[in-house]
Formats: sequence, structure tokens, C-alpha cells
Amino acid sequence: MSKCGKYNSSAEWAKTDPEGFIEAINKNKNMRGLVNKASPKTLKGFMGALGKDLLDPFGWLGGDIVFSTLFSAEAEKRGKTRLEALDEGLLWFLPKGVIDAQKKALFGYEGTPSGAYKMEGYAGAYNADQISDMKDVLDMEDADRKYWSNKDQLREIEAKIELSDNLDYAAIKERLKSNIEKYGNAASDSVMEIYERNTGLQTEDGAPIMKDMYREEFKTLLGETEKNLWDVQQQYAIDEINRSKQGDLNTLYANREGTTPGIFDWMAKGTHALGLTEKGQIPFLGERGNISTAITDPYDSYRASSPKTASERLPAGIKQGWQKVLDLWNMGLVSQEEKEQYAIDMGREDLLYKEYKHPIYGSSFSPEQISRVFPEYFEGAGGGIASLKKK
Repeated sequence: MSKCGKYNSSAEWAKTDPEGFIEAINKNKNMRGLVNKASPKTLKGFMGALGKDLLDPFGWLGGDIVFSTLFSAEAEKRGKTRLEALDEGLLWFLPKGVIDAQKKALFGYEGTPSGAYKMEGYAGAYNADQISDMKDVLDMEDADRKYWSNKDQLREIEAKIELSDNLDYAAIKERLKSNIEKYGNAASDSVMEIYERNTGLQTEDGAPIMKDMYREEFKTLLGETEKNLWDVQQQYAIDEINRSKQGDLNTLYANREGTTPGIFDWMAKGTHALGLTEKGQIPFLGERGNISTAITDPYDSYRASSPKTASERLPAGIKQGWQKVLDLWNMGLVSQEEKEQYAIDMGREDLLYKEYKHPIYGSSFSPEQISRVFPEYFEGAGGGIASLKKK
């Protein structure tokens, strides 16, 4: 494991001094973009392994591996909020829960002192205790997924008898067992938080009473809380899916043929004279996506982007002045109508249909769409899948 200044590893540096870590990485002249169609989660998993020094020869500061804001930009194209994009991108290495951007997006967030990242949330129909219960259910589901993930890993490694002579074998088994106990306790703690919140000294109709719950009563409460949570999640998912469709529409238009070639663009648009790749792909990087298009087609990406508007949080006079500046930027953009017509011509009308929630028939999104919003419900075994089936 390599030393990183006064820290024992890059992982320790990232967790202890994230701002210094980011600053040092951004100053590195040898950094280059890791640009391809792979999902940000896959790329972050690879980068996370490096951060933990599992692939130490590459390192962070002495190597050639990217760390940039491209992930944040791509996350916004997929419909994530600004804070979620920051969480997924620039600050991907922070442990889950430090920013907890999705929970803030679901239930609202007052934002920073300047008002940045403020979000209304989707739980306005619920009271404070119901919202707290939903947050605990989310924590319970997260701990449950990690519990079963570690159980699966332990089962797999115990089946590999040939590894038993490895010096790290026993240590890995003990770490997995420790994780299983930790996440099992965390799930139980979340359930207990819900129980304690809804029992004990309560107030009903202005009168104080002592309240307790039998098992079936508490089971009913948990079921209602999961139903409430799914209601909030559906509303959140619909907005994210619709924002993602707009991002895909912008990228589709930016990749149209017959425009001024950018970097690699002559290989990706039209017929490839050299036959290096299939039409619409970039050598060594595969099919074009949000990240690669922004790099290879900066001008077309700009023209296909959505208009910018001044923040509502700005004072009236400053807001108007800043909007005039943004209007100059917006002058070079193509209209929404032109992008939508191009999508129709290309047979991509699906990008134009907005998802919604019908009061009787429920949400219109497909299983594939919801799996992209909440991938954790579609991975591995155990509580995550069980929770999704309930929903």
C-alpha cells in the first residue's frame, strides 16, 4: 500500500481531507479523460478500487487515471439533481451518507447558507414523523442490501477451499463476518427508531397518552411506511426520467450527421472510410454517450443543450442582469421544436413522451426505466429485491 504524503493511502487521504485530495488531483498535469459508454457506476467501481490501493501500481497522483467533473455532468444528463450529480461525480469516493443526495432530493433540503442545492422534495403530503419513518426505512433497506451482499461474498469464499492456505483468507472471512454483524445491527436499529418514534408518550387530540404497539400493529405501520415511501419515490422517479429523456434528446441531436466534425467526429458520424469502427462509435471507446459527445462534439453539444435560466434565489436586480448574460448564451441554441422534429425523423418519439402518475392506474414508467433510477433494487439478493417486490 503506497504512502500519500502524511497519509497511509489515497483512500485515507480522500476520507480525511477530501478538499485537499481533489485539489491535488486537479493539479496533476498527467490526468486525462476516461471517456466511454460505460455506466458511471462501473467506472466509479474501477476508480474506487484504485482509491483503495487494490491496483496500487497506477496510484492516484503518479498515474494516468482520470478524476474530473465529467461524471457530474453525465449524471445531470441522466436526470439527477445538481447535488446528486456532485455526489455521483466529483465526490464519488465519499462514503454513502456523507452527502446522501438522493434522500435530500426525495424529502427536501434547505441547501447551503447561500441557498445553493435547495430542493423542495416530494413528501409534502406527509408529516414530520412519517417522513422520519420513511428515511429509516431507506436506511434499513440499505443496511439490508449490504448485509446480504457480505453474506453472499462469505458464502463464495468459504466454498473456495483451495484459497484456505492464502495468508489473507482468514482476515477476509473475519472482515466479512464483521460487516454482516454491523449491517444486521444497523437494519435492526433503523426498525427500532421507527418503533420508538411511534410508541411511548404521544399526543392525541391534544391529550398526552402512553402508546404501545403489538407485533401486528407495528407490522401494519411498517407496511404503510413502505407504501408512503414508494409514493414519494415514484414522484421523484417520474421527474428524473423526464429530465433524462431531455438529456438524451439533446445528445441525440448533437450526434446528428452532416455537422462540422469535432475530435474523432469524422469517425463517429457517417461512413467510416478506414473501417476502424462501426457507424456511430468511437475507436476504443464504443458507442457514443453523454460524456464522449461532450468531449468529441463540444460545439454540437452546446447548440443542443437546454436554455439556461437565472436562479430564483438571486436578488431581483442581479437576477435580471444575469439572465441577460444567459440570454446571450441561449441565442446560439437550437429550439426545442427542432430537436423534437429530429427525434421524430429518427424514430425516437419515445424521447418526447413524458411519464406521469395516473390517479387510478398509477405511474406510466416501465420496469427498465425505474431500474435506472433505483438500480439498488435490481441488484443482488436479499432485502432490496424483497422490498421492490412489495412495492
